[in-house]
Amino acid sequence: MTELPQDLVELAKEVLTCARAQGKRLVTAESCTGGLIASFLTAVPGSSDVIEGGFVTYSNDAKTRLLGVPRDALATHGAVSDIVASAMAEGALAQVQAQMAVSVTGIAGPGGGGKDKPVGLVFMALAQTDADAVVKRYVFAGTRDDVRRAAVGAALELLLSTLKAEA
Repeated sequence: MTELPQDLVELAKEVLTCARAQGKRLVTAESCTGGLIASFLTAVPGSSDVIEGGFVTYSNDAKTRLLGVPRDALATHGAVSDIVASAMAEGALAQVQAQMAVSVTGIAGPGGGGKDKPVGLVFMALAQTDADAVVKRYVFAGTRDDVRRAAVGAALELLLSTLKAEA
């Protein structure tokens, strides 16, 4: 296994520490990051008391079957949209016993982008059992790996800032 970037591992540790202190369990729902967020969180020893699980829903069918993302939302807005990111996070929460879910959907590249949805476009959502989902839109630059790494960092930062705001 290759060495994980230490800055993201440290960020994951902080997320876990804050979630643990608040007694919150987390779940991930990932598309373009392919499970990397869950990978960074579970790379930290002792993460099992915080991480409930994760979903990698790369295809539209998986988003619908596993997370309950409405087919009409996918058809109307596309997989890379605020609506789908929100539905992914809310769907993940509905499937497991967790209090917070983070989802990511985007175009990591190098192909697949267009005028309205360029390569690097990423939507992420954070859903909680007691609040409406918060959705963020980003356009990251660089290679496929750069976009995926940036998305992981942004998702961990979103989790951390939300947890700190509630502490």
